[in-house]
Order: sequence, then C-alpha cells, then structure tokens
Amino acid sequence: MNKVTTLYAIFLLWLMALPSIYAQDIQRVRIDFKNPEGYIRHLLLGFTPDNSASDDMDYGYDALCMDELDNDLNWMINNQRCVIQGVGEYQEDKSYNFGMFMANSGNVEISLNSLENFDDPINVYIYDALYSTFHQINDNSFSQNINSGDYLERFFITFQNTTSPNPSNQLSIDDYYIDNLVVKNILTKKELLIDTKTNLNIDKIEILDILGKKVVNLKNINATKIRIPTQHINSRIIIVSVFTNKGIIRKKIII
Repeated sequence: MNKVTTLYAIFLLWLMALPSIYAQDIQRVRIDFKNPEGYIRHLLLGFTPDNSASDDMDYGYDALCMDELDNDLNWMINNQRCVIQGVGEYQEDKSYNFGMFMANSGNVEISLNSLENFDDPINVYIYDALYSTFHQINDNSFSQNINSGDYLERFFITFQNTTSPNPSNQLSIDDYYIDNLVVKNILTKKELLIDTKTNLNIDKIEILDILGKKVVNLKNINATKIRIPTQHINSRIIIVSVFTNKGIIRKKIII
C-alpha cells in the first residue's frame, strides 16, 4: 500500500468515526411511559451542545412515531408525534410538551430511565398544567389515573420546579401583562370575555376542560379582546391558555 492510499484509508476511517465521536457529546434524557396495559414506550430527548438541532423538526435528529398505540405518550413537534426529539444545548429553564393519547381510561406511569453525558446531575420533572403541579421523576415515577382522551397541552418535561413551565416555544412575559389580563365568565350570555387591557396582541386561544381535553382552539386571532361562546363546554373548571406576542398566560377559571 503506497503512502497516498494509506492516507486516504486513514481519512475514510476518520470520516466514519465522526458520527460516533459526535454522538458521545449529545446529552440524553431517556423517558419510559407505561400505559394501562403494561406496555412501555421508550422516549429520548437529546441535547446537542453545538445547537445543531432546534426545537422544530430536524432531519437526522427527530424520529416520528411509526407505531401509534391506543394508549401512548409521544413528543409533540409541530403537531407531529415523535419518539425521539433532538434540540439545542441543555438549558434548565426550557421545557418540552408531551402528547398523551388515551383510548381507554387507566393508570399510567412516566419515569426517568437514565441520564447520559451530563457533567453534573440534573433534576427532571413532569409538569401537569391542569393542576399546576410538578413531580420529580429522578427517583420516583409520576403515576396517575387518566381518563380517555387526547392531552396535547397538559403534560411537560421540565428541569426546574417553578410556578409555571417555559415551553420551548414560549416567551417569558412580564407580570404587568399577567396582572392586567381579564378572563371573565359572563353567565347571562354564556361566553368568556378575554381582554388584555393593554396593547398585548392575542394570537391564539386554547381551553382545556377539567380532564385536560382541548375544548377550544382558536388561531390567528390578532386582537386585544375576544369573546368565546361556552355553551358547548360541560366542565365547570377550565384552563385558559392565551398565546400573545409577548408569551403565554394561563389561568384557571370556573364557569
């Protein structure tokens, strides 16, 4: 083998080794979901130190769910169900939402399988937006009886125990806007009044019932004030998510 051939062979081996070397730098959070039938769904969240992946769908980093189960848990990326989600570098204040799909009611468990390539241990929580509660899963699984239905904005994975999660697509919002937002149930007209009382622009409204099911999903609103009919909502307690140009405000309302 001449010198040129040897150098070429070494170069090829180096190229082949690159993916393996780089993969060792990716920080991984492995999550297990146990459905009422006892089936385990394995989910992977990967952080890329050089931000080569994003919070959107990235070819080569995200993997779609190809075997959707009757009772399942997936990452939700641009409204698509995924079993692997690759994102940018790890940030403690970020969180990522799950989609839970329950054809049948029953007990479910979400647990932390393992952490990989973190220099220091991190805390991992499941945030339940319906009850505004956090459950740390480093040592104990999150376990709850869930009624049938699709839950797209209820459960999140977070890394700090704060008063509200900061999903990957959510901006921080000043207390000024939160305090001025009016969400009022008008019984006589069976409608919900949402008024920012400021120049805060409402982009989208989502409403969950007490079971976490989405009962209202209004998009492209582009207004500072809106009225929403409530006669079709059977739940007395609802979670109203107001998506604005400054961030998301969530409020629990009795109707």
